[in-house]
Amino acid sequence: MIYSLLVLASGCATVEHLDELFTLKNVSDNQRDIDIYLKKQEKGFSRLLDDIKNNRLLRGKSKRLIIEDYSEPVLVKKVEAEDNIIEVLLYRKPTEYFSSDRVYLYINNKGKLAYWELKPADK
Repeated sequence: MIYSLLVLASGCATVEHLDELFTLKNVSDNQRDIDIYLKKQEKGFSRLLDDIKNNRLLRGKSKRLIIEDYSEPVLVKKVEAEDNIIEVLLYRKPTEYFSSDRVYLYINNKGKLAYWELKPADK
């Protein structure tokens, strides 16, 4: 009988805190999604740096293919049509704001890479 009361009492406690348990599970799931996203961004940035250093990033590559190959940029900035450049894509390590190399990809009005710029991290 005491065992039954214990099980019944613990069952009530679980039901009472079910919302909190779901919240904790959602936080855990979200953290896992964030970790996966950051790893994908890191890999994409590493590939981009490797392609730049080995002269494999070629002018004329479409913005769509750039994002497919290197993941989403950290920042996309629309600019006035200066030399037909309408967007600048910024790539860097997603969690290192100031200590990461930065790559700026300049996209022309046809949605193609016009040129790129590599800025080493401030040391």
